[in-house]
Amino acid sequence: MTVDINVNWGINGDPVATTPTTWELAGKYILKLVNTQKSAISNIKLTAVLRAHGVPVPHILKTKDGTDFIVEEEGCYLLMEKLAGSHIKDVFKQDYEAIAYETGIIAAKIHSALMTVTDNRTDFPLFYEELQGWISSGLSASSLLTKEEWSGPMEALCCIYPNLPKQQIHRDLHYGNLLFEGTTLTGVLDFDLGKQDARLFDIAYFLLGQLLGQKDFLAIKDNWLIFISQFLSGYETIIVLEKEEKNALPLMMQCIELLFIVFWQQQENQEAAKETVEIYKFISMCQVSV
Repeated sequence: MTVDINVNWGINGDPVATTPTTWELAGKYILKLVNTQKSAISNIKLTAVLRAHGVPVPHILKTKDGTDFIVEEEGCYLLMEKLAGSHIKDVFKQDYEAIAYETGIIAAKIHSALMTVTDNRTDFPLFYEELQGWISSGLSASSLLTKEEWSGPMEALCCIYPNLPKQQIHRDLHYGNLLFEGTTLTGVLDFDLGKQDARLFDIAYFLLGQLLGQKDFLAIKDNWLIFISQFLSGYETIIVLEKEEKNALPLMMQCIELLFIVFWQQQENQEAAKETVEIYKFISMCQVSV
């Protein structure tokens, strides 16, 4: 980190790294590094839109010179308020049905706000284009699944993908990016991966997140299926999913796991790749229905 917080924002204190690209300051602020000015500007625009729609996102503080961010060689720095709240953990050890329903409402509110965002960038392919490109190539070169195991869901999703509703999505929606005080949402974090794509991606991604870290999938199968049902019930109090989306949900889940199998293999993390294969096979046998 090269930026001087005191010089640029007039705030004293030693920043403490919380991730490679974020630092906490004085228990009140978060300093964030993004790669490009385009990413910084996108963060600012999204923050303004979401706040206008009542979604609790961090307020970005202007510098002493009135600018929204500082440009350094390694990227752009934004300083924002630290939101109160904590992350939900071990959801299945709590009232997971009520939590799922309330979180479904939250996800729909986020999507409702993001519907007003127009992103004209063309450098991010749609998910089904990624499936037909680097993901398919990676799976073909992998020994973790046979082509017969992965090609069916991928081909089925790609056939119906053009008919799925598209909009700006979060693309990294999980409880680690949501803050709560009790059951009240106090913060939505990290929109850096957002892009225009099928809104179903966010829904499937979030529901899959409840499987991470589970030791025995069969033991929580019924709970997870109830979680899915309750989440979607909450979501549909605000946004009603189309028939094509409901039919595509199991396929989207499977294909997101295919993405992560290739991703982890590219990272040379064979243990994570094998764990993802187990999740993929579990989803395939669950026969999720909406």
